[in-house]
Amino acid sequence: MSREGEYLVFAAEQYRFAKGLSGAEVAELFAKYGVSKFIMDSFELFHIKCDENMIADVDEFINRQEDQSSASGRNWS
Repeated sequence: MSREGEYLVFAAEQYRFAKGLSGAEVAELFAKYGVSKFIMDSFELFHIKCDENMIADVDEFINRQEDQSSASGRNWS
């Protein structure tokens, strides 16, 4: 497994513990919002940050994705 892949597993576990979620819930959340790609693409930054900052960045990313989803579903007419 690549370093990025190993970090993704670590990040998912840290997020799971911090949020009190099951592994399945984290997998579903990460898949729904593209969090795994975000973490892999940002590996060089994330692997040097503390866990709390990584979790906060993932939360912020998910919130932005939710905002974009709700904005795209709006009826502006």
